[in-house]
Amino acid sequence: MDKLRVAWLSDFNLTGSGYLNISVPLCNGLVEKGHDVRAVGLGYLGNEHNYNFGVIPASNMKEALAVLQNLSLMWHFDVLVVALDITLQEVVLRSISNRTFGYIGIMPIEADPLCMSWAMVLMQMDKVFIISQFGTDEAKKMNIEAEHLQIGIDTELWRMPLAEEKQTLRKSYGIDPDAFVVLTVADNQERKNLSAAMKIFTGFSKKVPNSKYILVTRENAFVGWKLRDLAQLLKINDKFNIYERGISTQELWNLYAISDAFLLTSKAEGLGMPLLEAMATGLPCLATNCTGMGELLADGRGILIDVAYDYTDPFGNGNRYFANVKDGIKKMSALYTVRDSEMVNKAREYAESRNWGITIDQMERAAIAARRESSG
Repeated sequence: MDKLRVAWLSDFNLTGSGYLNISVPLCNGLVEKGHDVRAVGLGYLGNEHNYNFGVIPASNMKEALAVLQNLSLMWHFDVLVVALDITLQEVVLRSISNRTFGYIGIMPIEADPLCMSWAMVLMQMDKVFIISQFGTDEAKKMNIEAEHLQIGIDTELWRMPLAEEKQTLRKSYGIDPDAFVVLTVADNQERKNLSAAMKIFTGFSKKVPNSKYILVTRENAFVGWKLRDLAQLLKINDKFNIYERGISTQELWNLYAISDAFLLTSKAEGLGMPLLEAMATGLPCLATNCTGMGELLADGRGILIDVAYDYTDPFGNGNRYFANVKDGIKKMSALYTVRDSEMVNKAREYAESRNWGITIDQMERAAIAARRESSG
């Protein structure tokens, strides 16, 4: 098999990026298979890393496109892989209209329906990879030949804690051994609907006073909630702890390990990587019954919160689904009363089935086909 030259463009911000968690295993895997990979990293500041491929920093899209142009002229790569939102994929495609290389797009479709304008962007690609079956099905409704790229998870890294580990860690974090701890890992922006999660916890904590809420997010995001003010308004300040996004993987695992439930009330998700991490670490999960979240927690792998109402969002005309707070409180309370070990086991088995080796093979086959398509 010929060696492929693969240029890769994605978000490589080390302080927290879902695309980073997708790109690094795939790039490493392609290199291990004998291919040459060079990545252009949006948000990457030249930090030291242990990847087996090089990353060229780019502070913005204009810079990234200039780097790609130089790589094309000097390195003559066979395939360009772009792992970014559809809106940014459109910017890239507009700049390379006369390309002589294959183009593979990796992206979420976070909400239904897929609008015609975005479908036309996908039609320009040699290969369309969507990171959920939900999103893949939405693309196919618009006659896009999309394929579900099943994102893997390292279940050794995101392992289930031993009982004694859990109690030792709780002691180190100053948490009562009998407290019920709820965890949310989500950015502080409107789609994540953090206020609904906080209201669900508020209602739950009135029934279970010995409870704590941990939130991993960007506390001071310009477009986000004033979280401590909201916690004070809801009277949960004494139960509420914020950790800033970008903490180490070890500390994030610690927070999963000390928790008893994971809560995500997003209005839409293209996949929901924190849900997968929680499922792998043995946390029972509750999430809004919609989009990629409904897919992950289907078949008894988690608890789905009813939708109170929805509306059409300006971003791609996609639907946004609002979790029913009363139903969330009811289901969190039921989870507290009855701990479902079968659900936890199903979730862990599902996480274990999502093997990166399968995903890397998918990517290699697509890259070979894309090169053939562009040279044919």
